[in-house]
Amino acid sequence: MKKITLLLLALFLAGAAWAASSANFVSGPNGFGMGNGIASSASFQSDVSTGIVSSGPLTSTSFNSLAGMLPILTFSASGDGVAPVISNIKVDGSLIVNGDLVKSSGVLTATVTDETSGINQATSRVVIDGTATAFNALTGTSSYDAATGALTCAFSLGAGTHYLTIEALDISGNSTLVSRTVAVDTGELKAANAFINPNPFNPASGPARLAYQLNGDADLTLYMFNEINQLVWKRVYLSGSNGGKAGYNEISWDGTTDFNEVAGNGAYFLRIVSGGRVIGKIKIAVLK
Repeated sequence: MKKITLLLLALFLAGAAWAASSANFVSGPNGFGMGNGIASSASFQSDVSTGIVSSGPLTSTSFNSLAGMLPILTFSASGDGVAPVISNIKVDGSLIVNGDLVKSSGVLTATVTDETSGINQATSRVVIDGTATAFNALTGTSSYDAATGALTCAFSLGAGTHYLTIEALDISGNSTLVSRTVAVDTGELKAANAFINPNPFNPASGPARLAYQLNGDADLTLYMFNEINQLVWKRVYLSGSNGGKAGYNEISWDGTTDFNEVAGNGAYFLRIVSGGRVIGKIKIAVLK
């Protein structure tokens, strides 16, 4: 009797790891977990009441579960477990991060691709402040190109904080979601969050980044003065170009003055000027 019991137990454990393949597969035991193997069938039906199907891949052209408490954590008829990729998220051609300033009217763009099963344009969507538009419902200057993955969505926003979200789903139901928080400032022109990196700056170590955010397009002039108020460096940037566009602007400075000399040790003062008015300042320390 003991040998028979051990034999039945061994067969039971082995069956849990074997593959199940059938033209019509039905799992009937109550409270049984089928794991580690592969279940493949043209039509799979489970009336398990408290078990789980786990560990091994489950593929079927038709799946039906009658279970009252059967958790299926991930299921796709095609076996595709790769989520879509969302990259190159930009507003008006510039990459954006949370907190960036943008113009009230602009264009959100991104690249949305799925190399396995393709993007489901009916369920993928752009959400702006809670208002969702499916990829296949984008019209006018807004569109999604399935061949290239290029997503374009024009927007119009009021002053304040706004939320831009892209949610992509592929044909198998895998999803990816990205969001950006942006701000619109319709007040007087300003250069916010102005900084230089690194600071202190050693020209021998490579160029520094002068960066700031504008709340609107504008013609700008950057003036740099030394400690005795001598003008040592000047640059002009046109409205809409890098240096004079709404949002993030970044200028490179290699530490050379307009006199073709490397700036000496000391403090320097950058003034960001538009229309004869100083709209931003940066203090720079040069230390070699």
